[in-house]
Amino acid sequence: MKTFILALSLLLLLSACGGEPFHLRGSKPLPELMRQGIYLQGLDPQNDFTLALRDGLENAGAILKENPQDAATTLTIKNVRENRSVSGYSSTRQVREFNHSVTVDFTVKTPALTESVERSVNATRSQVYDGKYVLGTAEEETVIKEELRREAVRLILLRLQALK
Repeated sequence: MKTFILALSLLLLLSACGGEPFHLRGSKPLPELMRQGIYLQGLDPQNDFTLALRDGLENAGAILKENPQDAATTLTIKNVRENRSVSGYSSTRQVREFNHSVTVDFTVKTPALTESVERSVNATRSQVYDGKYVLGTAEEETVIKEELRREAVRLILLRLQALK
């Protein structure tokens, strides 16, 4: 009897999942306008965030255009701020924890929109600091910054997917 109730409840749960198809993170496609071409402006071409943004857009299926007239969408990055602040001290007033953050302000303009849409994304992560492992801590900080840039790009892609 218990097996029957368990099977029945499992069947009901599975039937409730029949709405929008399940997508892995980042696997939902961009809208058609974004796949027709995106022009990026407001970024230094050799910046680490620019490289992460280009990779993220290309992996999502966007075609990056070199000329704004060829693109259906213009993505303007207004500001990229990478910040590190102290968030924790030991009892002897030594730094024990840092907060790293990346904030990106951007606007999107498509022919379907009457005016450009302004958005902002923020990604934050903390890092525990240990003075005994200075070299490992420096490497960890580099990895955290790269992950934050990728997370900010993922958040931008989600905002682009939400535009109609």
